[in-house]
Amino acid sequence: KKSLQEEESEDEEKPEEPQSYIGPSPVIDTKHRYFVGKDYSNPYEKDFETLEKYSEDFIDRKAVPRMPWHDEALVVFGKVARDVARHFIQRWNIHKCEKFLYEESYPFLLPKTYDDAEELRVSYWKDFLESRPFEVDAQCLRSTGPWSIGTKIIENSIQNAYIQMIDAAKYYIYIENQFFITIAGDNVVKNQLAEALYRRVVRAHTLDEKFRIYIVLPLLPGFDNVNAVQAVLYFIMRSITKGETSLFKRLERAGVPPDEYVSFYGMRAHDVLMGSLVTEIIYVHSKLMIIDDRMAICGSANINDRSLLGQRDSEFCVVINDREEEDGIFNGKQVRLGKFCASWRKRLFAMMLGILTENPKNIDISDPVSDEFYNYFRDTARKNTLIYEEVFATLPSDRVRRFDQVGQYTEVPKLKDIDPIRAQEKLKEIQGTVVEYPLYFLDEENYLPSLRTRE
Repeated sequence: KKSLQEEESEDEEKPEEPQSYIGPSPVIDTKHRYFVGKDYSNPYEKDFETLEKYSEDFIDRKAVPRMPWHDEALVVFGKVARDVARHFIQRWNIHKCEKFLYEESYPFLLPKTYDDAEELRVSYWKDFLESRPFEVDAQCLRSTGPWSIGTKIIENSIQNAYIQMIDAAKYYIYIENQFFITIAGDNVVKNQLAEALYRRVVRAHTLDEKFRIYIVLPLLPGFDNVNAVQAVLYFIMRSITKGETSLFKRLERAGVPPDEYVSFYGMRAHDVLMGSLVTEIIYVHSKLMIIDDRMAICGSANINDRSLLGQRDSEFCVVINDREEEDGIFNGKQVRLGKFCASWRKRLFAMMLGILTENPKNIDISDPVSDEFYNYFRDTARKNTLIYEEVFATLPSDRVRRFDQVGQYTEVPKLKDIDPIRAQEKLKEIQGTVVEYPLYFLDEENYLPSLRTRE
């Protein structure tokens, strides 16, 4: 005879496994809603609205896949954490003066005085970190000015740090950013990162150095407005390949083959939604640069004028230089690496190559400079890209050079529709998340929106 407790437990609603098979699926899984309300979003489909109703859906979960989001951040302790707090106080107080001067519920803030360095130490890091913090030298940097913190001068120390770090790089540069808008000698774009990258690559070529630059961007700008997407894409492509002042064209004129030194990537994912195969861009939102497994910069600054010039958007970054070192090998040569920056870069590479949790092929990611790894990384991105194009006819794609080719490309029968079972098997060959960045998407078009548009 069953007890009352056993009978009640049988009546309880049992959790179901999330659906992961292909086929008809008229019922949506309501028991595994990992992303509630507005958290289930896709900026390409629809921008946020009615945020005060945060728990309400605003896109159709049955038809639209959620856009995955990739970001990187830091946890800092000690003096640098105090500087972060002081920056916040400056930002708070200037806006208190401008907007809430007589509002008592918004008080002025005063920075705390620390008489003892021990007061800056954090002993309870185990409460929120999985492993012991690394010991590093850290410095706060800003893009600020009169409007943002009330100073009389404009500070653009973030741009200065990027340029100095690029110039100081000996072996490789790894960049993740939401934007890449930097054009040397341009009448509109004024930041100098493109010039620094160009200068460093030319130096490597002249000295016959093995030098690599990995740059990871969103495959498309994250807007639901076509004009906004085209406007941002116009400046990104002018920065990389399009026009005589682009990075690649300048390198080619200098006799430097760009592909030997610089490569661009994006990230993409796939899944099953309501019984159908779907794919979506992984939106790269991070603002990170790691150099030589020894130093890094991370924060809020995009690679564009708004973030880097100082007088426009207010931005904040932290530069990291490792104190703890370990031995490593770059291009067959023994080098000293920083433990923190090396571990960060390796974790990112492992994620992009699909070996974060297991590595059955024993892929070695310790040397990002060697021909063997550089070519493997590029080949993996290429292979993944071709699979996605075969299964989904994904956009953006280098197969589409003109607007009139978009329909021709996307209307061709896709493997996911012709043979979904075979398509799902094909997708098992995908390694990680890395794909090629489509450097020549709509290359034959001038897609800058009309000056009469709002964008």
